[in-house]
Amino acid sequence: MKIKSILTLIVVSVFLIVSCSDDLDIANPNRISVDEFVANSGQDQAVAITDAIYNALIVDGLYQRMTPVHGDARGDEARSRSPWAFLSQTANFTVPSTDGAVAWCYEGYYVLINRANQALENVPAIEDVDPDLRSRLLGQAYFLRALAYFNATNIYDNVPLVLTVPKSQDEFYPSNQDVTQAMIYEQVEADLTEAIARLPISYNSVAGPDAGQVGRATLGAAQALMGKVKLYQEDYAAAASYFNEVISSGQYALVDDYGSMFSQDPADEAANTERIFWAEFSTEEYPDFNWGGDPTINWRQFSAIAPTYSGADFYDFFPTPFLDQELRAERTINDELDPRYAATILAYDPDEGLTQAYGQDNFFLDPNNLYIAKYTLANYGGDPFFCGINYSILRLADVLLMQAEALANTGDIPGAAALMQQVRDRANLPDREAEFAGYNLTQFMEQLAHERVTELGLEGVRYYDIKRWGWLNDPVKLEELKSHDPEFNTFMPGREYQPFSQTELDRNPNLVGNSANQ
Repeated sequence: MKIKSILTLIVVSVFLIVSCSDDLDIANPNRISVDEFVANSGQDQAVAITDAIYNALIVDGLYQRMTPVHGDARGDEARSRSPWAFLSQTANFTVPSTDGAVAWCYEGYYVLINRANQALENVPAIEDVDPDLRSRLLGQAYFLRALAYFNATNIYDNVPLVLTVPKSQDEFYPSNQDVTQAMIYEQVEADLTEAIARLPISYNSVAGPDAGQVGRATLGAAQALMGKVKLYQEDYAAAASYFNEVISSGQYALVDDYGSMFSQDPADEAANTERIFWAEFSTEEYPDFNWGGDPTINWRQFSAIAPTYSGADFYDFFPTPFLDQELRAERTINDELDPRYAATILAYDPDEGLTQAYGQDNFFLDPNNLYIAKYTLANYGGDPFFCGINYSILRLADVLLMQAEALANTGDIPGAAALMQQVRDRANLPDREAEFAGYNLTQFMEQLAHERVTELGLEGVRYYDIKRWGWLNDPVKLEELKSHDPEFNTFMPGREYQPFSQTELDRNPNLVGNSANQ
Protein backbone atom coordinates (compact mmCIF):
# COMPACT_ATOMS: atom_id res chain seq x y z
CA MET A 1 0.00 0.00 0.00
CA LYS A 2 1.66 3.19 -1.20
CA ILE A 3 0.54 6.18 0.85
CA LYS A 4 3.20 8.70 -0.15
CA SER A 5 0.89 11.01 -2.11
CA ILE A 6 -1.67 11.58 0.61
CA LEU A 7 0.98 12.00 3.28
CA THR A 8 2.28 15.07 1.52
CA LEU A 9 -1.11 16.72 1.98
CA ILE A 10 -1.25 16.39 5.75
CA VAL A 11 1.01 16.65 8.76
CA VAL A 12 -0.08 14.77 11.83
CA SER A 13 2.80 15.41 14.18
CA VAL A 14 1.95 17.58 17.16
CA PHE A 15 4.06 20.63 17.91
CA LEU A 16 3.09 22.26 21.21
CA ILE A 17 4.19 25.76 22.10
CA VAL A 18 3.35 26.33 25.75
CA SER A 19 3.60 29.85 27.08
CA CYS A 20 2.10 32.27 29.54
CA SER A 21 0.75 34.47 26.77
CA ASP A 22 -1.46 33.76 23.82
CA ASP A 23 0.69 36.24 21.90
CA LEU A 24 3.41 33.61 21.80
CA ASP A 25 1.20 30.90 20.27
CA ILE A 26 2.78 30.94 16.83
CA ALA A 27 1.04 29.40 13.84
CA ASN A 28 3.18 27.93 11.08
CA PRO A 29 1.87 29.26 7.75
CA ASN A 30 3.41 26.30 5.93
CA ARG A 31 1.63 23.68 8.01
CA ILE A 32 -2.04 22.81 8.36
CA SER A 33 -2.89 22.38 12.04
CA VAL A 34 -4.63 19.24 13.16
CA ASP A 35 -7.69 21.24 14.28
CA GLU A 36 -7.95 22.92 10.88
CA PHE A 37 -7.53 19.64 9.08
CA VAL A 38 -10.21 17.89 11.12
CA ALA A 39 -12.64 20.83 10.96
CA ASN A 40 -12.68 20.67 7.16
CA SER A 41 -12.54 16.90 6.85
CA GLY A 42 -14.58 14.20 5.28
CA GLN A 43 -14.15 10.53 4.57
CA ASP A 44 -10.95 10.95 2.54
CA GLN A 45 -9.31 12.88 5.34
CA ALA A 46 -10.29 10.23 7.89
CA VAL A 47 -8.50 7.67 5.73
CA ALA A 48 -5.50 9.98 5.35
CA ILE A 49 -5.12 10.49 9.11
CA THR A 50 -4.99 6.73 9.59
CA ASP A 51 -2.69 6.14 6.63
CA ALA A 52 -0.20 8.57 8.12
CA ILE A 53 0.37 6.18 11.03
CA TYR A 54 1.74 3.55 8.65
CA ASN A 55 4.40 5.94 7.39
CA ALA A 56 6.19 5.69 10.76
CA LEU A 57 6.86 2.00 10.09
CA ILE A 58 9.43 2.84 7.40
CA VAL A 59 11.62 5.37 9.25
CA ASP A 60 15.06 4.55 10.62
CA GLY A 61 14.02 3.90 14.21
CA LEU A 62 11.45 1.33 13.13
CA TYR A 63 11.64 -1.16 10.28
CA GLN A 64 13.81 0.78 7.87
CA ARG A 65 16.78 -0.33 9.99
CA MET A 66 17.06 0.09 13.75
CA THR A 67 14.26 -2.12 15.07
CA PRO A 68 15.66 -5.13 13.17
CA VAL A 69 19.19 -4.16 14.26
CA HIS A 70 18.20 -4.25 17.94
CA GLY A 71 16.89 -7.78 17.52
CA ASP A 72 19.65 -9.16 15.29
CA ALA A 73 22.72 -7.50 16.85
CA ARG A 74 21.94 -8.69 20.38
CA GLY A 75 21.21 -12.27 19.36
CA ASP A 76 23.77 -14.98 18.68
CA GLU A 77 23.11 -15.07 14.92
CA ALA A 78 25.20 -12.04 13.96
CA ARG A 79 28.32 -10.23 15.09
CA SER A 80 29.19 -6.62 14.51
CA ARG A 81 32.34 -5.50 12.74
CA SER A 82 31.08 -1.95 12.45
CA PRO A 83 33.31 1.09 13.01
CA TRP A 84 30.16 2.84 14.22
CA ALA A 85 30.30 2.52 17.99
CA PHE A 86 26.53 2.45 18.40
CA LEU A 87 26.20 -0.75 16.37
CA SER A 88 29.16 -2.55 17.91
CA GLN A 89 28.23 -1.53 21.46
CA THR A 90 24.60 -2.49 20.96
CA ALA A 91 25.82 -5.91 19.87
CA ASN A 92 27.98 -6.38 22.99
CA PHE A 93 25.53 -4.79 25.46
CA THR A 94 27.76 -1.82 26.33
CA VAL A 95 26.10 1.08 24.50
CA PRO A 96 26.00 4.17 26.77
CA SER A 97 22.92 6.30 27.26
CA THR A 98 24.89 9.27 25.97
CA ASP A 99 24.98 7.84 22.45
CA GLY A 100 22.37 9.80 20.54
CA ALA A 101 21.40 6.83 18.37
CA VAL A 102 19.96 5.12 21.47
CA ALA A 103 16.98 7.45 21.11
CA TRP A 104 16.11 6.68 17.50
CA CYS A 105 13.81 3.73 18.18
CA TYR A 106 12.30 5.49 21.18
CA GLU A 107 11.54 8.63 19.17
CA GLY A 108 10.26 6.63 16.20
CA TYR A 109 7.81 4.64 18.27
CA TYR A 110 6.43 7.75 19.93
CA VAL A 111 5.87 9.30 16.51
CA LEU A 112 3.83 6.21 15.65
CA ILE A 113 2.02 6.33 19.01
CA ASN A 114 1.25 10.02 18.64
CA ARG A 115 -0.15 9.55 15.15
CA ALA A 116 -2.28 6.64 16.36
CA ASN A 117 -3.54 8.76 19.26
CA GLN A 118 -4.44 11.54 16.82
CA ALA A 119 -6.42 9.11 14.68
CA LEU A 120 -8.20 7.65 17.70
CA GLU A 121 -9.17 11.15 18.88
CA ASN A 122 -10.05 12.73 15.55
CA VAL A 123 -11.51 10.04 13.29
CA PRO A 124 -14.63 9.69 15.51
CA ALA A 125 -15.19 13.46 15.20
CA ILE A 126 -15.10 13.58 11.41
CA GLU A 127 -18.57 13.73 9.88
CA ASP A 128 -19.85 11.89 6.83
CA VAL A 129 -17.70 8.79 7.33
CA ASP A 130 -19.28 5.42 6.64
CA PRO A 131 -19.65 3.67 10.05
CA ASP A 132 -17.98 0.45 8.89
CA LEU A 133 -15.07 2.37 7.38
CA ARG A 134 -14.72 4.42 10.56
CA SER A 135 -14.59 1.25 12.62
CA ARG A 136 -11.90 -0.25 10.35
CA LEU A 137 -9.81 2.93 10.55
CA LEU A 138 -9.98 2.93 14.33
CA GLY A 139 -9.10 -0.77 14.39
CA GLN A 140 -5.94 -0.04 12.42
CA ALA A 141 -4.98 2.77 14.80
CA TYR A 142 -5.47 0.49 17.82
CA PHE A 143 -3.40 -2.26 16.17
CA LEU A 144 -0.53 0.06 15.27
CA ARG A 145 -0.44 1.59 18.74
CA ALA A 146 -0.36 -1.90 20.22
CA LEU A 147 2.52 -2.89 17.93
CA ALA A 148 4.42 0.26 18.89
CA TYR A 149 4.09 -0.37 22.63
CA PHE A 150 4.89 -4.07 22.29
CA ASN A 151 8.15 -3.28 20.53
CA ALA A 152 9.01 -0.27 22.66
CA THR A 153 8.67 -2.17 25.93
CA ASN A 154 10.72 -5.08 24.63
CA ILE A 155 13.52 -2.70 23.61
CA TYR A 156 13.40 -0.25 26.54
CA ASP A 157 11.24 -1.91 29.26
CA ASN A 158 9.13 0.58 31.24
CA VAL A 159 8.37 3.26 28.67
CA PRO A 160 5.77 5.95 29.42
CA LEU A 161 2.18 5.14 28.54
CA VAL A 162 0.83 8.01 26.45
CA LEU A 163 -2.72 7.33 25.34
CA THR A 164 -3.90 10.82 24.35
CA VAL A 165 -2.46 13.65 22.30
CA PRO A 166 -0.58 15.98 24.69
CA LYS A 167 -2.46 19.21 25.25
CA SER A 168 -0.49 20.83 28.06
CA GLN A 169 3.05 21.13 29.27
CA ASP A 170 2.46 18.53 31.98
CA GLU A 171 1.16 16.02 29.43
CA PHE A 172 4.09 16.74 27.15
CA TYR A 173 6.45 15.34 29.81
CA PRO A 174 5.00 11.92 30.65
CA SER A 175 6.33 9.86 33.52
CA ASN A 176 7.23 6.20 33.61
CA GLN A 177 7.89 6.26 37.36
CA ASP A 178 5.19 3.71 38.23
CA VAL A 179 4.89 2.01 34.84
CA THR A 180 5.72 -1.69 34.62
CA GLN A 181 6.03 -3.95 31.60
CA ALA A 182 2.96 -5.81 32.85
CA MET A 183 0.99 -2.56 32.62
CA ILE A 184 2.21 -1.96 29.09
CA TYR A 185 1.25 -5.49 28.03
CA GLU A 186 -2.18 -4.90 29.59
CA GLN A 187 -2.60 -1.81 27.42
CA VAL A 188 -1.38 -3.66 24.34
CA GLU A 189 -3.98 -6.34 24.98
CA ALA A 190 -6.70 -3.72 25.44
CA ASP A 191 -5.79 -2.10 22.13
CA LEU A 192 -5.68 -5.45 20.35
CA THR A 193 -9.08 -6.38 21.76
CA GLU A 194 -10.45 -3.23 20.12
CA ALA A 195 -8.59 -4.02 16.90
CA ILE A 196 -9.88 -7.60 16.77
CA ALA A 197 -13.45 -6.35 17.13
CA ARG A 198 -13.06 -3.86 14.26
CA LEU A 199 -10.68 -5.25 11.64
CA PRO A 200 -11.74 -7.30 8.61
CA ILE A 201 -10.22 -10.65 7.76
CA SER A 202 -9.14 -9.02 4.47
CA TYR A 203 -10.00 -5.91 2.51
CA ASN A 204 -11.31 -7.87 -0.46
CA SER A 205 -14.72 -8.13 1.17
CA VAL A 206 -15.17 -4.50 2.27
CA ALA A 207 -16.85 -1.59 0.49
CA GLY A 208 -15.23 1.81 0.55
CA PRO A 209 -11.99 3.57 -0.42
CA ASP A 210 -9.92 0.80 1.20
CA ALA A 211 -11.58 -2.01 -0.78
CA GLY A 212 -9.08 -4.52 -2.15
CA GLN A 213 -6.06 -2.83 -0.60
CA VAL A 214 -3.20 -4.89 0.85
CA GLY A 215 -0.78 -3.86 3.55
CA ARG A 216 -3.38 -2.63 6.01
CA ALA A 217 -3.73 -4.30 9.40
CA THR A 218 -6.19 -7.19 9.34
CA LEU A 219 -7.98 -9.37 11.86
CA GLY A 220 -5.27 -12.01 11.41
CA ALA A 221 -2.54 -9.49 12.19
CA ALA A 222 -4.26 -8.43 15.40
CA GLN A 223 -4.87 -12.05 16.46
CA ALA A 224 -1.28 -13.04 15.70
CA LEU A 225 0.12 -10.14 17.72
CA MET A 226 -2.26 -10.88 20.59
CA GLY A 227 -1.06 -14.48 20.61
CA LYS A 228 2.53 -13.27 20.68
CA VAL A 229 1.82 -10.94 23.61
CA LYS A 230 0.21 -13.82 25.51
CA LEU A 231 3.13 -16.11 24.68
CA TYR A 232 5.64 -13.57 25.98
CA GLN A 233 3.73 -13.59 29.28
CA GLU A 234 3.65 -17.40 29.34
CA ASP A 235 -0.14 -17.48 29.08
CA TYR A 236 0.12 -20.46 26.77
CA ALA A 237 -3.54 -21.49 26.63
CA ALA A 238 -4.65 -18.00 25.63
CA ALA A 239 -1.82 -17.71 23.11
CA ALA A 240 -2.80 -21.02 21.53
CA SER A 241 -6.39 -19.83 21.12
CA TYR A 242 -5.37 -16.72 19.19
CA PHE A 243 -2.79 -18.51 17.06
CA ASN A 244 -5.38 -21.14 16.18
CA GLU A 245 -7.69 -18.45 14.84
CA VAL A 246 -4.95 -17.26 12.48
CA ILE A 247 -3.92 -20.74 11.33
CA SER A 248 -7.47 -21.97 10.77
CA SER A 249 -8.65 -18.79 9.01
CA GLY A 250 -7.64 -20.06 5.57
CA GLN A 251 -6.10 -16.67 4.76
CA TYR A 252 -2.45 -17.72 4.91
CA ALA A 253 -0.27 -20.51 3.52
CA LEU A 254 3.45 -21.26 3.54
CA VAL A 255 5.04 -20.23 0.24
CA ASP A 256 6.89 -22.93 -1.68
CA ASP A 257 10.01 -20.85 -2.34
CA TYR A 258 11.41 -19.65 0.99
CA GLY A 259 13.80 -17.20 -0.64
CA SER A 260 11.02 -15.44 -2.54
CA MET A 261 9.85 -13.87 0.74
CA PHE A 262 13.01 -11.75 0.74
CA SER A 263 12.79 -10.57 -2.85
CA GLN A 264 11.90 -7.06 -3.98
CA ASP A 265 10.26 -8.37 -7.14
CA PRO A 266 6.63 -7.15 -7.04
CA ALA A 267 5.47 -10.50 -8.42
CA ASP A 268 7.15 -12.35 -5.54
CA GLU A 269 5.69 -9.91 -3.03
CA ALA A 270 2.18 -10.26 -4.43
CA ALA A 271 2.47 -14.06 -4.37
CA ASN A 272 3.58 -14.14 -0.73
CA THR A 273 0.66 -15.93 0.91
CA GLU A 274 2.63 -16.24 4.15
CA ARG A 275 2.78 -12.58 5.09
CA ILE A 276 0.37 -11.44 7.78
CA PHE A 277 1.67 -7.94 8.45
CA TRP A 278 4.69 -6.17 7.04
CA ALA A 279 6.41 -2.82 6.49
CA GLU A 280 6.31 -1.96 2.82
CA PHE A 281 9.31 -0.48 1.02
CA SER A 282 9.77 0.43 -2.62
CA THR A 283 12.45 0.73 -5.30
CA GLU A 284 11.23 4.16 -6.43
CA GLU A 285 14.19 6.44 -7.12
CA TYR A 286 13.23 9.51 -5.13
CA PRO A 287 16.04 11.77 -3.86
CA ASP A 288 15.33 12.05 -0.11
CA PHE A 289 16.16 9.32 2.38
CA ASN A 290 13.31 8.27 4.68
CA TRP A 291 15.40 8.45 7.85
CA GLY A 292 12.66 10.32 9.69
CA GLY A 293 10.92 13.65 10.11
CA ASP A 294 7.88 14.77 8.17
CA PRO A 295 7.34 12.68 5.03
CA THR A 296 7.58 14.46 1.70
CA ILE A 297 6.74 13.52 -1.85
CA ASN A 298 10.48 13.00 -2.43
CA TRP A 299 10.87 10.17 0.09
CA ARG A 300 12.35 7.11 -1.59
CA GLN A 301 10.96 4.65 1.02
CA PHE A 302 13.92 2.27 0.86
CA SER A 303 15.05 -0.38 3.35
CA ALA A 304 18.38 0.58 4.90
CA ILE A 305 18.92 -2.96 6.19
CA ALA A 306 20.34 -3.76 2.75
CA PRO A 307 23.41 -1.49 2.85
CA THR A 308 23.85 -1.89 6.62
CA TYR A 309 24.01 -5.70 6.56
CA SER A 310 25.49 -6.23 3.13
CA GLY A 311 29.08 -7.43 2.74
CA ALA A 312 29.29 -5.37 -0.44
CA ASP A 313 28.34 -2.13 1.30
CA PHE A 314 28.67 -1.06 4.96
CA TYR A 315 29.19 -4.68 6.08
CA ASP A 316 28.35 -3.76 9.68
CA PHE A 317 27.35 -7.32 10.61
CA PHE A 318 28.20 -10.86 9.58
CA PRO A 319 26.64 -14.23 10.46
CA THR A 320 28.15 -16.14 13.36
CA PRO A 321 29.60 -19.62 12.86
CA PHE A 322 26.76 -20.75 15.12
CA LEU A 323 24.12 -19.68 12.60
CA ASP A 324 26.12 -21.29 9.81
CA GLN A 325 26.28 -24.55 11.76
CA GLU A 326 22.57 -24.50 12.62
CA LEU A 327 21.60 -24.08 8.98
CA ARG A 328 23.99 -26.87 7.94
CA ALA A 329 22.98 -29.24 10.74
CA GLU A 330 20.41 -31.18 8.78
CA ARG A 331 20.26 -31.97 5.08
CA THR A 332 17.15 -32.29 2.98
CA ILE A 333 15.48 -35.51 1.92
CA ASN A 334 17.47 -35.21 -1.31
CA ASP A 335 20.75 -34.81 0.60
CA GLU A 336 20.99 -31.13 -0.26
CA LEU A 337 21.76 -28.07 1.81
CA ASP A 338 18.78 -26.60 3.63
CA PRO A 339 17.27 -24.15 1.10
CA ARG A 340 16.97 -21.54 3.84
CA TYR A 341 20.76 -21.35 4.02
CA ALA A 342 21.29 -19.41 0.79
CA ALA A 343 18.38 -17.11 1.58
CA THR A 344 19.94 -16.27 4.94
CA ILE A 345 23.72 -16.52 4.50
CA LEU A 346 25.91 -15.53 1.56
CA ALA A 347 28.88 -17.89 1.37
CA TYR A 348 31.28 -19.21 -1.22
CA ASP A 349 30.87 -22.98 -1.26
CA PRO A 350 31.17 -24.51 -4.76
CA ASP A 351 30.48 -27.99 -3.38
CA GLU A 352 26.99 -26.78 -2.46
CA GLY A 353 26.57 -24.74 -5.64
CA LEU A 354 27.08 -21.44 -3.84
CA THR A 355 29.21 -19.22 -6.07
CA GLN A 356 27.08 -16.17 -6.88
CA ALA A 357 26.75 -12.85 -5.09
CA TYR A 358 24.79 -9.74 -6.00
CA GLY A 359 23.70 -11.22 -9.30
CA GLN A 360 27.22 -12.11 -10.43
CA ASP A 361 29.10 -15.39 -10.36
CA ASN A 362 32.27 -15.55 -8.24
CA PHE A 363 31.79 -11.93 -7.20
CA PHE A 364 34.30 -10.80 -4.54
CA LEU A 365 33.50 -13.64 -2.14
CA ASP A 366 36.20 -14.54 0.33
CA PRO A 367 35.78 -18.28 0.93
CA ASN A 368 36.83 -17.77 4.54
CA ASN A 369 34.10 -15.24 5.30
CA LEU A 370 30.36 -15.35 5.79
CA TYR A 371 28.02 -12.56 4.76
CA ILE A 372 24.37 -11.78 5.38
CA ALA A 373 21.97 -12.49 2.53
CA LYS A 374 18.55 -12.00 4.12
CA TYR A 375 17.04 -8.54 3.58
CA THR A 376 20.00 -7.53 1.41
CA LEU A 377 20.36 -7.74 -2.37
CA ALA A 378 23.00 -10.48 -2.06
CA ASN A 379 20.98 -12.93 -4.16
CA TYR A 380 19.68 -10.43 -6.69
CA GLY A 381 21.99 -7.48 -7.24
CA GLY A 382 20.96 -3.85 -7.50
CA ASP A 383 21.51 -0.58 -5.67
CA PRO A 384 21.04 -1.17 -1.91
CA PHE A 385 20.08 2.48 -1.40
CA PHE A 386 16.93 1.81 -3.38
CA CYS A 387 16.23 -1.58 -1.79
CA GLY A 388 12.51 -2.31 -1.76
CA ILE A 389 12.37 -5.62 0.14
CA ASN A 390 9.30 -5.57 2.37
CA TYR A 391 10.03 -6.40 6.01
CA SER A 392 7.92 -9.19 7.52
CA ILE A 393 6.67 -8.23 10.97
CA LEU A 394 4.31 -11.19 11.32
CA ARG A 395 4.34 -14.24 9.04
CA LEU A 396 2.74 -17.66 9.13
CA ALA A 397 5.83 -19.80 9.84
CA ASP A 398 6.52 -17.75 12.97
CA VAL A 399 2.91 -18.21 14.07
CA LEU A 400 3.12 -21.97 13.47
CA LEU A 401 6.26 -22.23 15.59
CA MET A 402 4.84 -19.99 18.33
CA GLN A 403 1.73 -22.16 18.34
CA ALA A 404 3.95 -25.23 18.64
CA GLU A 405 5.57 -23.65 21.70
CA ALA A 406 2.19 -22.77 23.21
CA LEU A 407 0.80 -26.28 22.65
CA ALA A 408 3.91 -27.98 24.02
CA ASN A 409 3.67 -25.90 27.19
CA THR A 410 0.04 -26.88 27.65
CA GLY A 411 0.89 -30.57 27.34
CA ASP A 412 0.05 -31.21 23.68
CA ILE A 413 3.52 -32.11 22.41
CA PRO A 414 2.16 -34.34 19.58
CA GLY A 415 0.13 -31.40 18.26
CA ALA A 416 3.16 -29.16 18.60
CA ALA A 417 5.33 -31.67 16.74
CA ALA A 418 2.94 -31.68 13.78
CA LEU A 419 3.17 -27.91 13.43
CA MET A 420 6.94 -27.95 13.71
CA GLN A 421 7.19 -30.58 11.00
CA GLN A 422 4.89 -28.52 8.80
CA VAL A 423 7.50 -25.74 8.78
CA ARG A 424 10.27 -28.29 8.17
CA ASP A 425 8.35 -29.78 5.23
CA ARG A 426 8.63 -26.51 3.34
CA ALA A 427 12.43 -26.84 3.65
CA ASN A 428 12.18 -30.47 2.44
CA LEU A 429 13.69 -31.79 5.69
CA PRO A 430 13.13 -35.36 6.89
CA ASP A 431 9.86 -36.19 8.62
CA ARG A 432 10.67 -36.40 12.32
CA GLU A 433 7.20 -35.69 13.67
CA ALA A 434 6.89 -39.01 15.50
CA GLU A 435 10.31 -38.51 17.10
CA PHE A 436 9.44 -34.98 18.25
CA ALA A 437 6.06 -36.14 19.56
CA GLY A 438 7.88 -38.44 22.00
CA TYR A 439 10.04 -35.69 23.47
CA ASN A 440 9.56 -34.33 26.94
CA LEU A 441 9.06 -30.56 27.25
CA THR A 442 12.76 -29.79 27.79
CA GLN A 443 13.77 -31.80 24.74
CA PHE A 444 11.02 -30.27 22.64
CA MET A 445 11.97 -26.71 23.59
CA GLU A 446 15.60 -27.39 22.65
CA GLN A 447 14.48 -28.62 19.25
CA LEU A 448 12.11 -25.69 18.88
CA ALA A 449 14.95 -23.25 19.54
CA HIS A 450 16.84 -24.85 16.64
CA GLU A 451 13.81 -24.77 14.36
CA ARG A 452 13.16 -21.11 15.12
CA VAL A 453 16.72 -19.95 14.45
CA THR A 454 16.89 -21.83 11.14
CA GLU A 455 13.49 -20.62 9.96
CA LEU A 456 13.61 -17.07 11.38
CA GLY A 457 17.33 -16.35 11.43
CA LEU A 458 18.18 -12.65 11.06
CA GLU A 459 14.53 -11.61 11.25
CA GLY A 460 14.83 -9.71 14.51
CA VAL A 461 13.25 -12.30 16.83
CA ARG A 462 16.09 -14.48 18.17
CA TYR A 463 17.21 -12.08 20.92
CA TYR A 464 13.68 -11.75 22.25
CA ASP A 465 13.34 -15.53 22.27
CA ILE A 466 16.59 -15.80 24.23
CA LYS A 467 15.46 -13.17 26.72
CA ARG A 468 11.94 -14.47 27.30
CA TRP A 469 13.18 -18.06 27.67
CA GLY A 470 15.36 -16.91 30.58
CA TRP A 471 18.67 -17.86 28.96
CA LEU A 472 20.32 -14.60 30.01
CA ASN A 473 19.67 -15.49 33.66
CA ASP A 474 20.75 -19.13 33.32
CA PRO A 475 24.54 -19.54 33.83
CA VAL A 476 24.67 -22.67 31.68
CA LYS A 477 22.70 -21.10 28.84
CA LEU A 478 24.67 -17.87 29.08
CA GLU A 479 27.93 -19.80 28.64
CA GLU A 480 26.39 -21.48 25.63
CA LEU A 481 25.50 -18.08 24.17
CA LYS A 482 29.06 -16.90 24.74
CA SER A 483 30.34 -19.87 22.79
CA HIS A 484 27.99 -18.92 19.93
CA ASP A 485 28.87 -15.23 19.98
CA PRO A 486 31.71 -13.68 22.04
CA GLU A 487 29.75 -10.45 22.26
CA PHE A 488 27.83 -12.07 25.12
CA ASN A 489 31.05 -11.97 27.18
CA THR A 490 30.24 -8.38 28.09
CA PHE A 491 26.61 -9.02 28.93
CA MET A 492 25.71 -8.26 32.54
CA PRO A 493 22.39 -8.49 34.40
CA GLY A 494 20.56 -5.21 33.88
CA ARG A 495 21.66 -4.91 30.26
CA GLU A 496 18.72 -6.84 28.84
CA TYR A 497 17.28 -3.57 27.57
CA GLN A 498 18.66 -0.57 25.75
CA PRO A 499 19.10 2.44 28.04
CA PHE A 500 16.93 5.50 27.77
CA SER A 501 18.73 8.28 25.96
CA GLN A 502 20.39 10.72 28.32
CA THR A 503 19.09 13.55 26.14
CA GLU A 504 15.54 12.32 26.70
CA LEU A 505 16.16 12.00 30.43
CA ASP A 506 17.56 15.54 30.52
CA ARG A 507 14.64 17.14 28.71
CA ASN A 508 11.87 15.17 30.43
CA PRO A 509 12.16 15.66 34.21
CA ASN A 510 9.47 13.04 34.80
CA LEU A 511 11.30 10.24 32.99
CA VAL A 512 13.37 7.79 35.03
CA GLY A 513 15.98 5.45 33.59
CA ASN A 514 15.68 1.70 33.33
CA SER A 515 18.11 -0.95 34.58
CA ALA A 516 20.50 -0.28 31.69
CA ASN A 517 20.84 3.35 32.82
CA GLN A 518 22.12 2.38 36.26
